[in-house]
Formats: sequence, structure tokens, C-alpha cells
Amino acid sequence: MITIISVLAGLSVLAAAYHPLVPVILQSERHGLLSDGVMLITMKKRDSSEMKTFPVDYLREGNMVYIGSDSDWWKHLEGGAEVTMLIQGAEVTGWAIPILDDPERSSAGFKKLRPWTYMRAEWTGAIFVEVEIQDQTQDNKSGP
Repeated sequence: MITIISVLAGLSVLAAAYHPLVPVILQSERHGLLSDGVMLITMKKRDSSEMKTFPVDYLREGNMVYIGSDSDWWKHLEGGAEVTMLIQGAEVTGWAIPILDDPERSSAGFKKLRPWTYMRAEWTGAIFVEVEIQDQTQDNKSGP
């Protein structure tokens, strides 16, 4: 019974990430309603200067952010790309890389990111993305 509840809870976070009101909530003072498991990621669209923003599930560990992509937005990151993330009300930049050629690393990542539904990610061909947060200390320093 507990497993079923856990799976449903995990699926509700994923469903929430795709609701059109999610970006509005995450950009508001009420972001705490969702921001423990959902963030916004913004990247330059491949072969264009257009910026795209997507709500995604995430796990942050230190200067690393782990993301699951259940649609094809990750293709804008092929080969690595700079991204901006809105995580718990704070904007940070990072370097994102989709893990395409290491199934063991991707599987281990999904087990951490989505412990109750990681097998669904593998079955559906979801892509695991790693983002290394760039050093923010230079941006925060002010001159004399």
C-alpha cells in the first residue's frame, strides 16, 4: 500500500511540472508550494537566439542539479549548454549536459531523482540531465 502511495506521489510531482500554472507559481512568492521538487530551466533554443523555459523535476546536491526530461527539450542541450535555473525562488546559472551514452549513469541518476518511478523513466526513454552550477561568487562581488 505504501508503495502505491509513493508512486502516486511521484507521478503527481511529474504531472504538476506540466501544468500551465506551474511557471506562474514558481515565479511568485508562493513558489514554496512546488519548488521543493519542480524548478524552471531556461536555455537558448538550438540554432536560434530564442530562449525557451520549461518546468522540470529536479534534485539538487551541492553544486550539481539533476533533471529528468520526459519530452524532447533536452535536445537544445546536446553537446552541453549554458542554462539559467529558477530554484526555490533563486536564479542560478549552470552548464547542462544530457547523459546520452552512459545508461548506467543515467539509471543511477533516475534512481536518485525519481526513486519511486525511475523504472518508468527507463521504459519511456526519458533523458537524464546533469547541470553543474557555475561559481556565483564572482557575480556577487561588488567593487569598492
